[in-house]
Amino acid sequence: MAGELAGGKAKEKNSRMKLYIGNLSYDLSEAELREALTEFEPIVDVFMPMDRETGKPRGFAFVTVADRSTGEAAIEALDGREVGGRNLRVNEAEDRRRGPSRPEPMEDPMELPVERTDDRPVNSKGQKVRYKGI
Repeated sequence: MAGELAGGKAKEKNSRMKLYIGNLSYDLSEAELREALTEFEPIVDVFMPMDRETGKPRGFAFVTVADRSTGEAAIEALDGREVGGRNLRVNEAEDRRRGPSRPEPMEDPMELPVERTDDRPVNSKGQKVRYKGI
């Protein structure tokens, strides 16, 4: 069992690492970003999100490198480095924070329980009188 733990840690240490690279110039292309990252090859994936409405880059990217040691070296070397006239912010990407996708629906006031009182008149036998339609 001790061998399994050591093997698991070694595997975890060399697993892929996703980096967040922020403060990118809006004019920077994916090819230019890859060129700035050539010393940290192999790069598994580069994702540069685009604005839905304008179709222009949003100014940040997610880059996946092949192993954790390469990712840590990239953070050390690239954080604060000038690329495309801007100083990069580089750190390990965090999992997306998920809030509730939709707010909880409010209770429908028409479905709330209503306390009803029976205020119909009583006949001589003590029975409630039914109202007749007009």
